Amino acid sequence: MFSINSLFAKTFILIVTIVIVVVILFSYSIINNQKNALMNVLYSQANTVVRSISLVTSDAMVVDDESFIVEHVQKVLKDNSEIKYIIFKKRGGQSIYSDSSKWLILDALPKIIIDLEADEVKSNKITSELYDEKVYHFNYPIMFTGIKWGWISVGLSLERYNKNMQSIYRDSLLLVLGMLFVSILFSFMITVWLVKPILILNRAARNIAAGDFTNKVDILQKDEIGELASSFNYMVDALKASDKQLRGYNDELEQHVAERTEELNLLNKQLDQRVKEEVFKRTEQEQILIQQSRFASMGEMIGNIAHQWRQPLNALSLLMQNIEFAYESDSLNEAYIKRVVEKGNNLTQSMSQTIDDFRNFFKPNKDTEVFSYAKAYESTMDILGSSIVSNMIEINESINTNVCVNGFKSEFSQVILNILNNSKDALMEKKDGKRLINVSIYKEGEFAYFSIEDNAGGIKNEIIEKVFDPYFTTKDEGKGTGIGLYMSKTIIENNMHGKLKVKNNNIGACFTIKIKLSPCEKK
Repeated sequence: MFSINSLFAKTFILIVTIVIVVVILFSYSIINNQKNALMNVLYSQANTVVRSISLVTSDAMVVDDESFIVEHVQKVLKDNSEIKYIIFKKRGGQSIYSDSSKWLILDALPKIIIDLEADEVKSNKITSELYDEKVYHFNYPIMFTGIKWGWISVGLSLERYNKNMQSIYRDSLLLVLGMLFVSILFSFMITVWLVKPILILNRAARNIAAGDFTNKVDILQKDEIGELASSFNYMVDALKASDKQLRGYNDELEQHVAERTEELNLLNKQLDQRVKEEVFKRTEQEQILIQQSRFASMGEMIGNIAHQWRQPLNALSLLMQNIEFAYESDSLNEAYIKRVVEKGNNLTQSMSQTIDDFRNFFKPNKDTEVFSYAKAYESTMDILGSSIVSNMIEINESINTNVCVNGFKSEFSQVILNILNNSKDALMEKKDGKRLINVSIYKEGEFAYFSIEDNAGGIKNEIIEKVFDPYFTTKDEGKGTGIGLYMSKTIIENNMHGKLKVKNNNIGACFTIKIKLSPCEKK
């Protein structure tokens, strides 16, 4: 009942707050009115003093009889202790300042007093350099036959004013405390009267929520609360009947649920088995794709090996012919044989290095490593470079050697190989004009970029979105498997968490790889 979040507490706090606000506003109004009344008393007192001084000293002010003015002012100060000082200031001239202990002739007055000089009467409570105590300063303009002579200022003591205000504050505080006590007691009684029936209804509602439908409320008020109580009792009877009916429905429903649950468990087992079968099939298909991609790449590599071996094989054949010619011409000696053997060894070593390059290229990485884009590109060109050059394709390179990423180097090199092979095949179909591939390695922000662009005319707009689909190819039958770009995208986006995208530009297609930068390892 007395919880801060209860209806009783909220209602009680609301009523008390309203009463407190009303009491405070009423007290403020009374204090403000009494304060204004005391200020009016000071105003009247100061006005009377200044007018009497003005009447007595008017002739002396006209003839500038300062001695008479000072003498009269000192008498006034002596007779009235509440007057702290009197100032005569002639317009454009000097000022005569007098208090109970001294009088002075001043060339200038403090700014706070000058600010009160005006064509009409002005007053305020001030503290100035002339008198340290805070006073009620009253400034009165003097006129003679329509000519403004100057001002008479009076500083009245605020002692009696402050005592009266303290008395007002004390009496107001006692009044407020008394009113608050009465209002809090009254608020409590009103709150109990308003909230008690609601609390009874709330308690009964909780019992009903707990399943006790025998609980009814006994409120005999003839108002809206009484009508609510009657409706509540009617609702209890209706809920009791509904509960009985619902229990019957619940028993029937539980039986249906049990039967349905058994069916769902059987279906779930069947679905689980089908999912496992589909996952197994999908895994097999992916393995087949990977194997096909590897076989396709190996087929292309065998072609590149044959291409790179063609020149050293021709040279070896020429060496054999030269040995036969030297034998027939009787010029076959030890020096000649040594020179031919050394040259043959160099050729076979070059062919062996080609095999090592291709074997290392297809060697899979088990762990990720930080590698340079430029190094991966260099290892790819060791394999594919001669094939590109032999097909009259020019490569323009813009390479930042300080661009490194974390991933699988051999798989990344295979991606570059797939894209370069596609560009080479597309350019070989170009009959006229220059064949060109632009390779760029750069970084922007926290990402590393590798772009490969050719001038083969680009990819048709209606199929450009399908180039990364498995088994999709634009090459003639037998020349492409349609899985190279699919596997390339899988490697970049799934294995290395990057992006592989393609777009057409003014001259052809541009493939861009985007992977998060990693610091290059210092060697």
